[in-house]
Amino acid sequence: MKRGALRGLLGVVLCATLLAAYFAPPKASEAVALSEHVRASGALTAAPSARDIARQPSEVLSIKSRDADPQDDTTSLFAAKAEAVPVVKAMPAAAPASAPQAAAPQAPTLPFRVLGRFTDGEQEGVFLQHNDQNLVVRVGDTIAEHYKVESLNGTTLTLRYEPLNQQQTLEVGGSN
Repeated sequence: MKRGALRGLLGVVLCATLLAAYFAPPKASEAVALSEHVRASGALTAAPSARDIARQPSEVLSIKSRDADPQDDTTSLFAAKAEAVPVVKAMPAAAPASAPQAAAPQAPTLPFRVLGRFTDGEQEGVFLQHNDQNLVVRVGDTIAEHYKVESLNGTTLTLRYEPLNQQQTLEVGGSN
């Protein structure tokens, strides 16, 4: 969105907000007319305003003197109050369920893509792609810092993920 259009949109939203505030209905206490039944029962009473609270001292908000006796529980801000505490009977604890055993760490999926195979005399090798690199691997090579090529039997290349010492296999297809 262009900057000018964004400013125009914000201006429209600001004007709409100001108009809504100007034409808003009056306060709830002035707009609500209570029926005679509700007024007689005294069910709804208006909350005291800040001005009324300031005029009437309250026992809840009374200020205590600093010179008061510190042993007197009534002057302590955090004094324990004598209230009836409901007694809650503890339910018998159920036998703790055996926590599921954490699965043994697994080697990640092989990050290689097979491009092909080759035979050079008696040595066989495989062309692999890892990220953007093309690799030529033979038995005994270490590739991608963590994988050691262990064997190439038939159409299966066996790799060992060295950090976890786990074997993984990769289908490489037949030889040409």
